[in-house]
Amino acid sequence: MRPRQRMKQFLAGQPVDRIPNGLGGCETAGLHNLSYEKLKKVLGVNDRRNRVCTFMNNAVFELPVLDAMEGDIILLGSKMCPSRFWGPEADAGWKDLHIWDTTLQVANAWQFRQDKDGAWWWNDGAKCPPGAIYFDSPAPSEIARVFDDAEPPSPDDFNPEHEVGDAWLRQLEEDAKWLWENTDYCIACGEMIHDLQLEPGGTQSWWMRMVQEPEACHEFLGKAVDAGLAQLKQLDQAVGKYCDMLMIADDIGNNRGVTVGPDLWRQIYKPHYKRLFSEWHKITGMKVSLHCCGSIIEILDDLIECGVDIYNPVQISSQGMQPAALKQKSGGRLVFYGGVFDSVLLPPPTPEDVVYEAVKKNIEQFSRGGGYIFAGVHNLPGDIPEAHLRAMLAAYSDCREDPELTNHAPATQGQQ
Repeated sequence: MRPRQRMKQFLAGQPVDRIPNGLGGCETAGLHNLSYEKLKKVLGVNDRRNRVCTFMNNAVFELPVLDAMEGDIILLGSKMCPSRFWGPEADAGWKDLHIWDTTLQVANAWQFRQDKDGAWWWNDGAKCPPGAIYFDSPAPSEIARVFDDAEPPSPDDFNPEHEVGDAWLRQLEEDAKWLWENTDYCIACGEMIHDLQLEPGGTQSWWMRMVQEPEACHEFLGKAVDAGLAQLKQLDQAVGKYCDMLMIADDIGNNRGVTVGPDLWRQIYKPHYKRLFSEWHKITGMKVSLHCCGSIIEILDDLIECGVDIYNPVQISSQGMQPAALKQKSGGRLVFYGGVFDSVLLPPPTPEDVVYEAVKKNIEQFSRGGGYIFAGVHNLPGDIPEAHLRAMLAAYSDCREDPELTNHAPATQGQQ
């Protein structure tokens, strides 16, 4: 069974020959660029390209790597990167950058410079300190504002963009068509539509406003949903015939639970997510793939009710997010994408055999009853040892075709 056929059957709720491999299939299911170099060594792939996908310093998974690791999903593109990923014109959008003792490819529109002390700057806004391997973005000044210090923005002044843009749409359609005709991977569209990650006036102001002025918050979120749905219609016309899933993000949780609390989330956010995802399923056949960090088990039922099809990255080190608990809570109504390797639980000193056993156990627990796509927790960090990558892939290889693991998505996908 080939990747595109496997994923179409899987997402249709039909049994397939093995657990799908989703490494690199979205912006938050891959590897830091340094770990991507290690992955190529583990796979025996000789490919110089190591393109930076997003501000998180995660790599675009190239065709030789996807082929060598028997991947199933390929990322079409992301609004977090200005250069196109695929097609005959893609190479013109990238330039070499020698950093961290290796050579990466970065988008032409991005500018990098290095200070005398060794610190790197990305577009003069994000800084990578000497000896570090990540760029730290400066916190927005609005976050420091307190609710009483300034007049909060009015919903009347919030007019989110309803257009994806003709240039973006043409580029995405051309690249999706190229992938469809030249590969047999399941094509996933990255984060492209307007989401509900709003904090007008800053975090403190927004959180207080949810309690003091809920009507204003509903106006903001309602406008965001209108914009997202308008963009979704355009995106579906351009790439819906090629793509099987579309990503959207909102980091609702932290390590302890839902950041604003489950009750307030249900009051403020749930009605808007329900409208967004209900209309989403009417507009397009692309599955709702929601990225959300942290612990969200308290609202897992709510997200399923709203219409989420696929959930990523499954941060199993957070409270209540253990695989068995998630599977029991979801009741076979949701696809879990990720979750088998958490670098918090398995830091670099962990022996290779311990990593293997932990990953294998997680895969088995997530896969029983179906509805699992293999990947780590978020983008695995740059300091992960090659041995850990080798153990992770070995664990997947050894149990991916286990007949006791029913490898299909829930039959109710897209019909909540």
